[in-house]
Formats: sequence, structure tokens, C-alpha cells
Amino acid sequence: MTNLPMFPEHNSENDNTPLPLLVAKKWGFPLAFHIVDGQYLYAIQDWVRGLLGEEDIRYVLSKLKQHKSLKEMWKSLPRLKYKATDGKIYPRDFCTDENLYLMAQYLRITHDRPLLNEIRQFLAKAGVFVDEMRLDPKTVLTSGAITADQALDAVIQMYRDQGRSDEWIQARMEGKIKRNEFVMALKAAVASPLAPHHYALATDEMYVGLWKRTAAQLKKELNLAKNASLRDHQPMLGLEYQRIAEGVAAKKLGDRQELTWDEARAIIKMVATFIGRQAKETSELMEMDLATGRPLLTHG
Repeated sequence: MTNLPMFPEHNSENDNTPLPLLVAKKWGFPLAFHIVDGQYLYAIQDWVRGLLGEEDIRYVLSKLKQHKSLKEMWKSLPRLKYKATDGKIYPRDFCTDENLYLMAQYLRITHDRPLLNEIRQFLAKAGVFVDEMRLDPKTVLTSGAITADQALDAVIQMYRDQGRSDEWIQARMEGKIKRNEFVMALKAAVASPLAPHHYALATDEMYVGLWKRTAAQLKKELNLAKNASLRDHQPMLGLEYQRIAEGVAAKKLGDRQELTWDEARAIIKMVATFIGRQAKETSELMEMDLATGRPLLTHG
């Protein structure tokens, strides 16, 4: 934890500046913060003063503390060191960015609080951006917020933070490329339009051929949520065999045109079964279930 709170100007030119500090810089008010275990915690009184443009906020803070939607949250807030304008250090309430946004919602807009409305609109637009990024991840690149290299670096660092080796990361990324090639080849080969469930069935044909289990069954074995990424939890050799199988299937599908769904599905099954025989022999040699990374004896 930092010994004393810091202020926006200390890192306002950093591309990774958190949104609350961007708001503080844009509207010209100080916002002290601590970094505790890698998480930013912000001085509530600075935030409320900045949003309202008012110096005496004691009444406003007392009302916020009693608000039914904030009452429980306030009880758990840490009190951290804060350097006041008189140069003395006092304990003050600090909170996360999410809690700052909640307070901004509950503050009342009046004619003598013009900044509050502006800042709330700014935060709302930022929220729209986040939601657009959720719906279309390319938004973060097309917006210019980060470059493609920065996005790749972030993904690599995320996996490293999870304890993954560079070899595993490479296998994961190459597998992603082959997966996309496989999906595009399937779409191009089948004459009639495919629905989302067709791609799910194609994936299951691939997994059943390779591992004798569907994606849902593998997730259940690994105690993963239904919407979790199975490939983020598989060993490197499992990813490699899936990459090979999807790459071969993409090539075989690419050699054909005007296929029916059943014909395309048969090709996927044939390729997966063929690669699956090799994967089974490798599993036995390694004494490991390549699909899950667990000892082979787990599956008899």
C-alpha cells in the first residue's frame, strides 16, 4: 500500500489511467487514491466535492451514508491515510471505482450543480463504451483506446499471471487461429445458412471424435461453468491435438463445395475420429487425459 494518497497528475499521462482519475483531470479536481493489493481505492470526499463543485459536503455525505442502497457498502469501507489542505494526515473513507459510480447516480442534480450532470453524462457514455466492447470486442481497437499490439500483450500477460508457460500461450493462440479457420471453412462449405446450434454441434463432433466426450461433459469434469472457456483450462497437448484436428477439418471442408450440413458433419466426424486415435495413443503414452490434464486412471 502507498504511504500517502496520490493525485491524478502523478500518472494522468499514463495510457492505463483509471476512469475516476480521468474524470478528475478533465474537470480539474483533486482525487486522492491508494493502491492496495493492486486495486485502486479513492477518497470519497474528493469525489463528492469534485462532482458537486461544493466545498462543504458534510450534509451530503451523511445523506449518502444513510441511503438504503449504500448503507451496507459504507460499513465495509476502509479508512486510509489522507493528507488534508492543512498538511495534516487524517483517516478518511476510501472506496473502489464501482462505488464511486454508484454515488454519482444517487447524488441529486440541481441548478447549482452543473458539473454533476456533465460528469454523469460522461460516465454514462463510458458505460456505453464498455457495453459495446462486451458485445463487439473489436470496439476497443477501432476506438483507438489501445493498439492491437497492446491487446495481444495484455492477453499474454493475463495468461502468464495465471501461471501459463509461453509454450502453452503459443498453443492457445495458434489454436484460436485454427478454430477460426475451421468455422469459416464450415460456413463456406455448407450451401444453406448455418444457425448457431450447427457450430455447437460441429464442436461436439470434434470433441467426441478426439476425446469421446462433448464440451459440456469436459466442462463438468473440470468443474467449469457452462459459459467458461474450456480451452483456457486444457493442457498444451490437448490444445495441440484440437488445433491439428480443426486445421485438417478446415482443409478437407475447403476442398468441397455446396455440401449439405450432414455431409459437412460427416467430414468433421471422420477427421476427429482419425486424429482421436493418435491422441488416444499419446494419452496412454503420457498416462494423462489430454483433454483435461488429469491422470489417465481418472477415466479408467
